[in-house]
Amino acid sequence: MTSIAIKIDMLKTIKIETLNTVFIFAVVGLTIAYLFIVNSVIMANYRKNILHKNIENLKIEIRTLNLELSGKRSIGFLQQAIQDLNLVPNDQVQYIKISGSVAKNQ
Repeated sequence: MTSIAIKIDMLKTIKIETLNTVFIFAVVGLTIAYLFIVNSVIMANYRKNILHKNIENLKIEIRTLNLELSGKRSIGFLQQAIQDLNLVPNDQVQYIKISGSVAKNQ
């Protein structure tokens, strides 16, 4: 007999109940694998949505901080800070004049 004939004879001896049991276990195993895969995809999508919300919140916070920073850099704010801190303008700036070399090369 050839190997194909031996395989066909072997398949004929397998009972239908055994085939049904193997089929049921295969279906159950594939269903469980499918559920794990679907669950992991759903959880990844959920994490992605949370990260997108965090990104949007950070963008809003950056815009707010940029507006606040530009307000703090304005001339009006600086003049008000000068008045609040009672700072006095210095009109007589004097610079030190150095004659000769500053450092020696040794």
